[in-house]
Amino acid sequence: MSKGEQITVEVRFRGGTTRMMSLPPPQPAWAAWQTSPEVIAEVDRLLNDHTETQIAVLLNERGWRSGTGRAFTKRMISQIRCQYRLKSRYSRLREAGMLIQQEIADQLGIHTTTVHHWRRDGLLKAHAYHNKPEYLYETVGTSRPVKRQGLKRTDPRRIPKASSERMKEVQDEV
Repeated sequence: MSKGEQITVEVRFRGGTTRMMSLPPPQPAWAAWQTSPEVIAEVDRLLNDHTETQIAVLLNERGWRSGTGRAFTKRMISQIRCQYRLKSRYSRLREAGMLIQQEIADQLGIHTTTVHHWRRDGLLKAHAYHNKPEYLYETVGTSRPVKRQGLKRTDPRRIPKASSERMKEVQDEV
């Protein structure tokens, strides 16, 4: 047997016949267990919109498996992200201009607890960046929610309507 680009094997049978075969060298174990490039690209793409646990569920629903043939877990997705130096969901959302709870509270002039309540009630748009109840918030424009005592958080009067800049038409009746 000789090693190189190919492994050459000479086999001698009982009757005295010999046969020579060339075989490719076997893959090392780490290469056989390595995550496919398609999975890595998909994890990178999915990190824009999903947490690591959500990504694991999505990949498992699609029938994708790890290099060892196992179903994906949150920990596996986290290891793939770290090993291949993919940006975390938190970093991606911060680069997109999302604010942490304290920053949005300062911007609106409210307490962080109020931010939590407004997010839960749908007044603020937020994106989870992991499975804990922690979010990054989209900046609010001119139609920001208003803190008004006596009105329920779901009352539409809390969010002012955006007024159009065009002139209002007046009809004459003749």
